[in-house]
Amino acid sequence: MKNYREAKRAYIKDHQSKNLKAPQRRLGALDAIEAIIQSEVPELLLANDLFNKFDKSTFTDQYLKWKCKPLSSAEKSVIVGLFQFSQ
Repeated sequence: MKNYREAKRAYIKDHQSKNLKAPQRRLGALDAIEAIIQSEVPELLLANDLFNKFDKSTFTDQYLKWKCKPLSSAEKSVIVGLFQFSQ
């Protein structure tokens, strides 16, 4: 299992290789997700903590609680991508 930084790099590399209409939207969502995690539980960004403590569904639920607002489609896509690239 990759750590957060490795999964993030793999996600960004994959994202940038695609011909997307608005690629910056998801990269902005990635930054927003990371900022919220950093403010709520920064230790999740260390080592494999995020991917060891949560599966995609539980993380999405927890992130929704931290954010206190509905998730955008870009945020949902980024979460799916991060967990995909954590493997």
